[in-house]
Parts: sequence; C-alpha cells; structure tokens
Amino acid sequence: MSASRSCDRTCSMTHAAIAKARTYSDRKLGELKVLVEGAVPRDAVVVACGSFARREACAASDLDYFIIRGEDDDAADPAWAATLHAVLKGAVPVEAARGGPFAAIEHLPDMVRNMGGQDDTNQRLTRRMLFLLEGEPLSEAAGFHAARRILLERYIAPRVGDGMLPLFLLNDLIRYYRTIAVDYEFKTGEADKPWGLRNLKLVFSRKLLYASGLFALGATREGAAADKVARLQALLGLTPLDRMAAICGAAAVGPIYDAYDHFLARLAKPGVRRHLERLTRRDRDDPVFRDLKDAGYGFTRDLAALFETTFDHDHPIRRAILF
Repeated sequence: MSASRSCDRTCSMTHAAIAKARTYSDRKLGELKVLVEGAVPRDAVVVACGSFARREACAASDLDYFIIRGEDDDAADPAWAATLHAVLKGAVPVEAARGGPFAAIEHLPDMVRNMGGQDDTNQRLTRRMLFLLEGEPLSEAAGFHAARRILLERYIAPRVGDGMLPLFLLNDLIRYYRTIAVDYEFKTGEADKPWGLRNLKLVFSRKLLYASGLFALGATREGAAADKVARLQALLGLTPLDRMAAICGAAAVGPIYDAYDHFLARLAKPGVRRHLERLTRRDRDDPVFRDLKDAGYGFTRDLAALFETTFDHDHPIRRAILF
C-alpha cells in the first residue's frame, strides 16, 4: 500500500489527468453507493466495473455494473433490478452497450462452476474477470470481498504451493484478453463501423488491465496457496495503475503513468472523444487518432520493458505465457 500512496502523491504533482479522473471517479462512486443503499436486497452485491471502478472516468464515461447474488432462485429480471437501473442511469446517464455483460444478475454458484466449460459464455467470462481485475462494490462490501475470495480459492487449489504460479487463473486471464481482441475484430469488422475509440481503448485501458493482472499473478510465485490468495486479494483491491506500482515500484512505472496520463487527458476532452467515436478504419491516418495510436506503441514497449526488468529469466511466468 505504501507504493500506492507514493504513486498517488506523484500523480497529484505530475499526472494531472490521472489525478482529475480519480477525484471525479471517487466523488461519483460515493454518490452511487448512497443511491444504491436500500435499492437492492441486502444480499445483492452491486459491482461497478469499467472506468469508474478503475478511477479513470470523466463526464462522458458510461457506468458498467452487474449484480452478484448467492442463490439462483430469483426471476431473471426482478422488479428491484429495473429500479436499480433507473437510479443508476439518473446519476450516470451514459449507458453501457445493450446486449453486453452488464446490468445483469450473476449468481455466485455459477461463477465458480463450469469455468471453461460449455456454459462458460463470453459474458460470464467477462463478468468474472472484471470482477477480479477491476471490480468495485457499490453495495455489500463484505459480500463483495467474500465472493472474491471464494472465486480466488476456486482458481488456486491447495496443491499450488511455493514456487508455483496459479496457472488456472493465469490461463483464464490470457483467454479473456485474447477473447477481447477477437471480439474487437468481430465488432469492428466492417469498414464503416465506429472504430477509433474502441481501438485506442484496446491499446491502452484493456492492455493495462491485462498487464496488471499478469504482473499480479507473477508476484504470487512465493508462498502456499493461502498466501497467494491473500496476496492477490490485496493487489486486486488496487487500481491497475497502482497495482503496477505496488509490484514494480513507483519509479519503475513512471513511463507507464506518463503515457496513460496523456491518454486520459485526450479522452477527457469532449470534442476529442466525440471525434474519435465517429472514426472508422478508413480514418486511420486522422491526426487525432494517430497521436494517441503512436503513443500507444510506446506504451506497449514500456510495458514489455517493465516485464523484462520485473521478472528474471528463470521466473516461471516467462514460460507460462508462451507455452
């Protein structure tokens, strides 16, 4: 946590866009938690994901959320779920894309069984991974953390001992990241579909989320299975940026923060964001897009260099991500 606090001080001094996004996100999350209180059953865990949970939101951001319940005896769309949606939409008018994994109810027993099986849909995989990697409780914080521990203990069996990586979780993380990439091609396959902003999010925010999970799993090499679960509980409670700082050190992640601050600063400008939302593949030479795309290449190189310096050549994660 000390690395995280040190990183917060650095951001406030030199990364104005990150600091501004955190302040805005924290304020809105506080408002949302007050609104959600009393709007859902006591055992319903409302989980925020996306830019608000990562503390990267601005006024143009949408709110990604879903609900975790312990049992599966409810109707598919109970009345309180519709009320909750209306309440949240009143606070954050920009809605997530329809037909996706959000504004849905996920039952905890279903989250921890059939993982990788034929019933493990892309939507369920998305909810499970985002719950672990960036989830933020809007209600029932104790239930949220208990569910996260149950899920981690499902991924990390007692046999995963000292010197071993939690390969089940690592493989699911890799599967999720590659699923995002394939899904991107599916959704932007036609030349006239909106493409620019989605492309840049894949280059920056999706890639950072994946990297922060990869680095967190690499940091669990030592200790018994219970130690790995506890270590991940602590690391996954941080934002992806702060997670990287906690693992690698605030100084080492400086270039990552620099590039990400530039990305958030540009997206926070309404005119820039609207411009990027309209671009198609035919507009790949657009100067606004090219500025961020070129910065994204540097961001990728910096992440790769950080991986090289963080994990030595004998570290098992090097083999695990290739073979």
